[in-house]
Amino acid sequence: MLRTLAWLVSVTSALPLLAQQHPKLESWQERRALDASSPFAALQWRAVGPRFCGGRVESIAVPRQSPYTIYVAPGSGNLWKTTNGGMSWTPLFEHEATCAIGHVEVAPSDPEVVWLGTGEAHLGGMSYDGAGVYRSTDGGATWTYAGLAEVDRIGKVRVHRSDPDTAWVAAIGPHRGTPSSARGVYRTRDGGKTWEHTLATGANVAAIDLVLAPDDPDRLYCATWDRGGGHGSGVHRSTDGGSTWQRLAGGLPLGPQIERVAVDVSASRPRTVYALTVDASKPGEGRYGVGGVVYRSDDDGDTWRRCHAGFLPAYVGWDFCDVKVAPDDPDQLFVCGMKLMRSTDGGATWQLAGEHVQRVLPFHARDMDVGRVLHLDAHDLWIDPVRPDRLLLGNDGGLFESLDRGSTWLHLNLLPIAEFYTVHVDPEVRSDEDAPYRIYGGTQDNASVYGPARAIDPFGPDPWRHVFLDRWAGGDGFVTLPDPTEPGVVYFEHQNGDMRRKRLDGPIESGRGDRGIRPRGDDLQFAWNTPLLISHHAPARLYCAAQHVFRTIDRGDSWTRIGDDLGNGRPIVSLAESPMQEGTLYAGSASDRIHVTVDDGATWQRAAALPPGRLARIVASRHAAERVFACAAGRGGPAAIVMTSTDRGASWHPIDAGLPKEDVNVLLEDPRDPRVLYVGTDRGVCVSRDSGASWESLSTTLPTVPVLDLAFQPQALELVAATHGRGVFALDVSSVEPRD
Repeated sequence: MLRTLAWLVSVTSALPLLAQQHPKLESWQERRALDASSPFAALQWRAVGPRFCGGRVESIAVPRQSPYTIYVAPGSGNLWKTTNGGMSWTPLFEHEATCAIGHVEVAPSDPEVVWLGTGEAHLGGMSYDGAGVYRSTDGGATWTYAGLAEVDRIGKVRVHRSDPDTAWVAAIGPHRGTPSSARGVYRTRDGGKTWEHTLATGANVAAIDLVLAPDDPDRLYCATWDRGGGHGSGVHRSTDGGSTWQRLAGGLPLGPQIERVAVDVSASRPRTVYALTVDASKPGEGRYGVGGVVYRSDDDGDTWRRCHAGFLPAYVGWDFCDVKVAPDDPDQLFVCGMKLMRSTDGGATWQLAGEHVQRVLPFHARDMDVGRVLHLDAHDLWIDPVRPDRLLLGNDGGLFESLDRGSTWLHLNLLPIAEFYTVHVDPEVRSDEDAPYRIYGGTQDNASVYGPARAIDPFGPDPWRHVFLDRWAGGDGFVTLPDPTEPGVVYFEHQNGDMRRKRLDGPIESGRGDRGIRPRGDDLQFAWNTPLLISHHAPARLYCAAQHVFRTIDRGDSWTRIGDDLGNGRPIVSLAESPMQEGTLYAGSASDRIHVTVDDGATWQRAAALPPGRLARIVASRHAAERVFACAAGRGGPAAIVMTSTDRGASWHPIDAGLPKEDVNVLLEDPRDPRVLYVGTDRGVCVSRDSGASWESLSTTLPTVPVLDLAFQPQALELVAATHGRGVFALDVSSVEPRD
């Protein structure tokens, strides 16, 4: 018997494109104008990699008519296309208002029509909002904005099976739990010119998943996720093309214990529907107090039954939650969680997918048992509808292909999509003309890496190497620094203050052959990306920070705490030492407090307050002892906040006039002249040649991508940009000179 909780009919009047009225698009026009007027528009950034380590893949799409044409959407790395099964790739969607994609979909009736829902569906702390829906009618060569910039993030775009102009969007809304009337399901019937908001179940309830029934273009299922911890998570069905919706019960769990939900329909038995729920009803049983539970309906969703006892064997949660049914067998299904899981008996029993992996580009792991397993954190799975043994998996390690339903895998690791947090360059050039200096950096879930400043050879080997690997073929890497006191030794970090020292020619697996150098203390609060630096004045001296600042004079073997709790119980997120004056340090916390010491931590003074924002970086000048810079991201929306002080932070002055409204992540002084400043923003790089009085773009030939860190190689006169989604780029800036 059909059990219905409520009919939720919220069809609104058609919504026109908001175009220039939306702040995201207004700031994009500012960026485009800056690009167009830049005197450095002809400078060419050089992509240097890496490729071999991979990067997070959010979404995969394959035209039914062309099974070896693949579209891959990294979380914040634009869009990529191959027409030869992954042996060569072309970047697409490189110069649009956003780089972040939640879902890519090819129209079933026209393989040239591609829809993008922007804004990452992965809602981790280091993820990015989008700028609405985009549409291409030429296979991704060009793009048209198709509205909905106000929804921030999109979980799914689905296209009518015979009409490429009719599409539905599952809108997540804001990243955090901020209430928003933009959440829910939207429909367009004119290619995105206008939209109807057809399902809205509350300002906290996101539409996260959406699937069309294969036998009936008017039957849709939507999964909702209550971001406010209420009763809104569940499954909804429409039988009239999305005009009206019905919340389904009949055995599905309801209530605040249900978090993220996913849904899929069997192609071979269209009345069979599966729902995957994240269940927090028994805290402690699953990871983080939640576990995955699968439910099944064999009557279009009228009634449901739980498929299995207990929780799924691997973590499923707010970040990884998807269910896929094999197109030829309604009892065979897969779940994307922290690991990929599969069932062959309708969800009654579950096993982990196969872990045997080969790679197109080798890892060069010196420990032969390291790096041979399937990477963690599965985000999307495509199953070939004609040849279901063939799978394409997107996870934090990149794109993987299986030809035996997930028993063995080939890592198609040819995409330069690493999400870097940090970058460091050798201070001296080498004699090798093809690679004059070496680059080091830490990446999101793909370890710390190092390699030459050489342009990518798309058909050659990758010269980059891992500093470390964890036993799941990845691991988060952050600050990565060569030790100036001992060639071949590096310092590197995992998250939250797990600092280590090792030889590059030692064992590759983290924890084997390296030395932990984290300061001791049970009450220490380290930032995700923990500040760690080598002193400009003594090469064996290091500084790091939790809520306190620490100093070592023996390369981390022992630490001394210098100063009290500067973060007011919260971690310090940025730490800087003056290259000009020994003993002068700046520490900035997550509570936006900045402190300064001029006596190497014996005493600290609170600096003047910055404008409201989220502190990103403090930079002590390399040209003037009392000069310091601070940059921050906006609160409540992107904003360019760049400040300078000529009295060690006693007072601050803005120098961000003329920058687009984009969060600023890093500032770097040119070592040749104090008037030349570079900033990395969420959309690229800008330069000032007059101490911040005005700004010009350096991004004309750089993809739209967040730049989280910058480094300068003084002998090569190159600026190096660490991007969060497109690896590392280098630019010859010998022609960048101060204004007269």
